[in-house]
Amino acid sequence: MDISKLTDVKKVDLCKKYFLIGACFLPLIWVVNSFWFFSDAFCKPVNNHRRQIRKYVIGSIIGSIFWIIVLCSWEIFFQYYRSQGLVWTDFLTFVFPTGRV
Repeated sequence: MDISKLTDVKKVDLCKKYFLIGACFLPLIWVVNSFWFFSDAFCKPVNNHRRQIRKYVIGSIIGSIFWIIVLCSWEIFFQYYRSQGLVWTDFLTFVFPTGRV
């Protein structure tokens, strides 16, 4: 999809849709939204439509960073306690080592 051919109104609408879809626990959509609309939001002259795009791009960047921190924290927590062999950590996984089930 070539977004450079879209009008500013359609760009705002598409950016808003991607932001709302990303808010439904799909942080990868926020990353795509940030990359697609970054140049429109920050590199071109400012007008009313680009202010709205900037708002959604900043929200997408913040949301993406938040989810990256949450997922990395969860993975570190999971790997740390799973390697200790504690009983309650078996409830955190779907993959059990051979001979454990």
